Amino acid sequence: MGGQRESTMDPARILQGLYDTEVNSIVAFWDAGFEVKLGDDLNGFVAEAHVKSVAEAAEWLRAQAVEHYPESVFAKAYGG
Repeated sequence: MGGQRESTMDPARILQGLYDTEVNSIVAFWDAGFEVKLGDDLNGFVAEAHVKSVAEAAEWLRAQAVEHYPESVFAKAYGG
């Protein structure tokens, strides 16, 4: 996955990658868009945002996970 352009990454693949590598995140949606958070209730959230699409939510989570957890398995696979 490394080296692949961000705009071509499949949102489902990014979200599955986060799950598979145990990078906690939350995506919630309603008529005003999507709320995305990196982290969890127990350990806290390191980043939060509001975005307009699933693709934007996945890309935001990918970029934040790489930034906040650069040594993680996820960052090494999706660091793009």
